[in-house]
Amino acid sequence: MSQTAADLRSLVARRVGTKRRVAVLAADPALAAALEANGCTLLLDPALDALKDFRPEVVVAFDGLLSAEGGFAVLGDAAPEAELVFSFANAASASVLLGALEGHSPPPTASERDVAAALARAGYATLSRDVVVTPHAPTGLSADTEAALRALLEQLNPSAAVDRLLLVARRGVEASEPDRVEGLLSVVVSAGVDLPALEGTLASALTQPRRPLELLVASALPDDVVERALEKAKLRAHVTASAVRSDAPDFTGRTNLALEQARGQYLAFLEAGDLVAPQHFSTLVQRLADGTAAWAVGVCRAGGAEPVLPPRFSTGEFLRAGAFERCAWVVDRERVGAFPLRFAEGVPSPQALFFARLAALFEPAWVPGSVGVERPQASAESAASLLEAMRARPLRALTTLEALLREPAKPELRELLTEAIDAKSPAAGRAFKSVEAMVRRVARAAADARESARDELKK
Repeated sequence: MSQTAADLRSLVARRVGTKRRVAVLAADPALAAALEANGCTLLLDPALDALKDFRPEVVVAFDGLLSAEGGFAVLGDAAPEAELVFSFANAASASVLLGALEGHSPPPTASERDVAAALARAGYATLSRDVVVTPHAPTGLSADTEAALRALLEQLNPSAAVDRLLLVARRGVEASEPDRVEGLLSVVVSAGVDLPALEGTLASALTQPRRPLELLVASALPDDVVERALEKAKLRAHVTASAVRSDAPDFTGRTNLALEQARGQYLAFLEAGDLVAPQHFSTLVQRLADGTAAWAVGVCRAGGAEPVLPPRFSTGEFLRAGAFERCAWVVDRERVGAFPLRFAEGVPSPQALFFARLAALFEPAWVPGSVGVERPQASAESAASLLEAMRARPLRALTTLEALLREPAKPELRELLTEAIDAKSPAAGRAFKSVEAMVRRVARAAADARESARDELKK
């Protein structure tokens, strides 16, 4: 939920609820009035001993708690049964970052990741999360430049649009996120109900020499059926395999669910039915390890057709050629930072959209050569459907100085002449094109006649 700064107090009041004992770790008369209107009993800006004696049901705290000695741990010991409502300024806010770029000292801020880690260390489980967006304040930059910078920052980290966060937490046990394992390749396999297709994909994935390897199968198939399909994988050294139950209707929901459990530094994506060449993933991971790119792209032949691609990576040419199938990618999660690795659900071209968003920020290592993955069917996605889906919010792309300085190809004289005649008179332009076509036919006929005459002389 998004609120303006003026609504922050009412948002806090709603999260606190009615008729509760509330300790507010700040002197805020307006907030106190809002809580009292809810029938709450208040203790404002208390000392630690007073807080213990009050035994609050809710503690409301703000940014200053992060710099207080002991922080969440001391608060949890003083009020172990209280719910914590905590608001803080977001260090990843685009407004803060743009201000810093202009030379302004940033206000006290914290990253959501650091706050979540501090809460977890103190034994708190996060129950809910609200975001607060303050009214826009001009930075002094060109409006177009500022909009481009904000769009770019939000692509890298969606939380850049958020100025403050409000977390509700309680002491308790929370399932922690899986630990990231350096060097591990996690292959997420999306599967429908075609068991033979899944078995073929798993068998080809196990031919990969890359180790350690993690296989996660997200499928609507019964758990025992998937477990039997994974038996061979579980017997291999340095291979882990697990099933993720998902009734999602397409690969996007299944893949996103499995991604939450993936532990690998490197991520790869397959669909049941894909057949992987033995060195495909190993080659891409090695290219990443040897370079500085955030992801690597190989070749995927979908529906039996191999795309015709340039020797240098070009986002536009790859999209036009339909070369955005996810089976061709390996992503280094460390190098993409906070970029959201999720496929958009319910849109026409989820793979093409993911590909374009990632390529707009990180140029991949392009590894042309032999086919890495055979995919039974090509997807119905296209660059045209991607453009339609992105009309509401165009991508802002980074580019290189080399690309900016690259000389455009010089047009042919015939093209320049045709454009000039068209500009003078469309009718003259049509007549010129007709005459030009006739001249080409006559020239071809003359060339064919000369070739026939040479053949006759040879006889």
